[in-house]
Amino acid sequence: MSRPPAESRRVKRRKSRHDMPQPLRRGLDSYPDESRRVVYIAAEGEKTEREYISLLNSTYGERPGQKFFLHFCDAGKGLRPTEVVSHVIVAAPSSKDEKWALFDRDTEDNRDDDIRAAMRLAAREGVQVALSHPSIELWLLLHFQPFTSQEDGLSTTIKKLLRKHPEAKGFAEYDKKSGDRGKGLTGQRGQSLHGKEKAAVDHARNLVANCPHGACSPKGLSFDKIPGPGAESYEEWNRRSGHADACDPLKRDPSTDLWRLLTTLEIGTQSSSPTERRR
Repeated sequence: MSRPPAESRRVKRRKSRHDMPQPLRRGLDSYPDESRRVVYIAAEGEKTEREYISLLNSTYGERPGQKFFLHFCDAGKGLRPTEVVSHVIVAAPSSKDEKWALFDRDTEDNRDDDIRAAMRLAAREGVQVALSHPSIELWLLLHFQPFTSQEDGLSTTIKKLLRKHPEAKGFAEYDKKSGDRGKGLTGQRGQSLHGKEKAAVDHARNLVANCPHGACSPKGLSFDKIPGPGAESYEEWNRRSGHADACDPLKRDPSTDLWRLLTTLEIGTQSSSPTERRR
């Protein structure tokens, strides 16, 4: 009998490893300190999101008292939101690992139904979601200024403001060129973002407080780790974002949940009390 293809064998090994109970924390071979907190992250984009996660690792991951490593689960580009969630579930070694899925609400891709399905899947599987409405560029812009205009899933205005902002050094050609001059965040762009995390967090928190739903508040944010798959109802899981039980994610315009990832890592929380940070 012929053996199954190598790719099929790899998928089976990965799935069986995913199903086996394993420790909540463990070091990777290239990271000798086994006490380091490891967070698995998947995203739909292969450039901006990857380089932003790399920026957090290099800037804050080694800071005394804040040792963590954000493991970017590479899946290429063009994934739909449900595929992003599924990818991080398979990529993380254990169902109890910390997992985040990053994706946008881009109306040009006609993904509204898939976003709702992705949110439900993430809730069932214990995955945190950082949804940006309309795009991750909103999160970048919030480092430099507040932004409250409803854009209905379009990023044109946000990108223009980002390119023109006097403090956004290096962003003048953002998304206009290829390579690092396109959507990259290395060099001067990364330096411009550094030190402005608190402003971005505060601006994003204010968007939760001003959510069109009317019953949302960033004070309801939960920092407790999700115990694992099937541990919470969708409503309980949704409240982790500070939004109300029935708040439709597609109507949070504008909004971005990336501030939640930073606050769980204790980045940009200088003005928050320890009680609020841990609540």
